[in-house]
Order: sequence, then structure tokens, then C-alpha cells
Amino acid sequence: MRAFYLAIAAAILAVGVTAITAQERAAENVGQGKAAMDRAAATQKYVFLFFWKDKNSQTEKAWSVLESAMTKFADSAEVASIQITNPSEKKIVDQFGASRAPMPLVLAIAPCGAVTKAFIKTFDEKQLRTAFVSSCTQQCLKALRDRKLVFVCVVDKDNVQDAMAIPRGVKDFKADAKFGPATEIVLVNAQDKNEATFLNEIEVGVNAEKPVTVFFAPPGVLVGRFGGAATKEALVAKLAAAQSNPCAGGKCGPGGCGPKKK
Repeated sequence: MRAFYLAIAAAILAVGVTAITAQERAAENVGQGKAAMDRAAATQKYVFLFFWKDKNSQTEKAWSVLESAMTKFADSAEVASIQITNPSEKKIVDQFGASRAPMPLVLAIAPCGAVTKAFIKTFDEKQLRTAFVSSCTQQCLKALRDRKLVFVCVVDKDNVQDAMAIPRGVKDFKADAKFGPATEIVLVNAQDKNEATFLNEIEVGVNAEKPVTVFFAPPGVLVGRFGGAATKEALVAKLAAAQSNPCAGGKCGPGGCGPKKK
């Protein structure tokens, strides 16, 4: 199973404002990136942040694609154009490390604050649409971005908020004072069609025995998958093994893995 990676995302202020106009009106739109993020969160919309540095054909072409797409996404998304050298945008540029990225950069951010996708230099409308993800995907991405351990518990219950849907081992892990504050549980109904893409991404088939728990550690490393009978001790042991693996988080170089830590 491939690792479940975070993407970087962000918001854009207003459809119809070009990258160049944003530069010329910087003094009037102080901190427009942050303002767009706040407004989008308040209205439960996504926000697309368009980071750019220089006025050139690549910047203009990328903005044109995004601007066109945003006319179709207007009911579900905000947009903001951010020149990374604008002092008023320094906080948001630093927040997402945008100054270190190739330009232009588009970050898509869900209403919960989760970064769902990052698009660099060239992209099309079809790719931009992939930034809109399911509720459980958002929860998972947000928790991983917050450096939390994540248990994705897939059940066949209609009421996934029922505490009885959480496997005992996961409950006990979350209740442990050592792990609890840094642990998030995401419950998913296996029959929810809105979560089909998410379930496919974490490789839980419709016919898989339920409940099944998929355990992730930041930034999106698969720790393991477990059946409903897995104990807290088994979960802790698997986490310890993953943390002792020198390849955890994709850290292996071209030469392969080194020896495990003793």
C-alpha cells in the first residue's frame, strides 16, 4: 500500500482579480491570503491560494487556468493571488513555506484547514477538481498535518459516530495518557459512497472484513492495518517497530535501507 501523503494547500481571495492586479493593489489588499482563508472557513468553502513571484508568461498562463476554473467552483471555493515578495503576505508565505517552492504554486485548503493538494507551475481544471475531497479525507489530512497519529476505523455501521463502532484496542490506545492527546480517530462507513475514493486510496475494499483499522503516523506513513480484535499492546508494538525503521517516512536513499536501530 502506498503511503497516504499530505499535499500543501491554500486559498485565493476573489475570482476575477489577476495576479498582476493583485500586485498593483497590494497596499489596498493587506494580507488578502489570510483574509480569504478566514472567509472561506466561515462559509465552509475551500480556498485556493495562488503564490507567484514574477510577472511572466508562465505566471499569467497558470493564473488564467485557475481563474477560468474558479468561475465553475464559485459556490464551493474562494481564490486569492499572493505575490510572495509582498510584505503584507509574509506570514502566510512563511506558514506554507511558499518562498522555497517553484513558482507559480497553487495550494488548495479544505474548510477544516487541511491542505488537500498542491499544484506547481502547470495544471489543468481536471487536476484542480481533485482538490475537493471527502469529509473523512479532510479529517485524516488535517490530523496528520497537526502531527497526530491517525486511526482510520472502517465499519459497516450507518451511525459511525456511535462510540461502539470504535474497536476496543483503538479506544484503549486513545485513552492512554501517553498517546491520547496526539491521537485522532476517523470513523468511516464502508457503505458511504462519498468515501469510496478515500477507501480505495487506503486500500480497504467493500468486501473486506469489518471493522478494519488503518493506522497512520505523520506525515502520512502507514504503520499497519488491523482487524477488530487487535489489542492496544499490538498497536503500540507496531508503532514502535515503525519508528525504529530507518525507512519510515520514505527516508531511504537511492542506495536502499540502512540497518535498523538497535
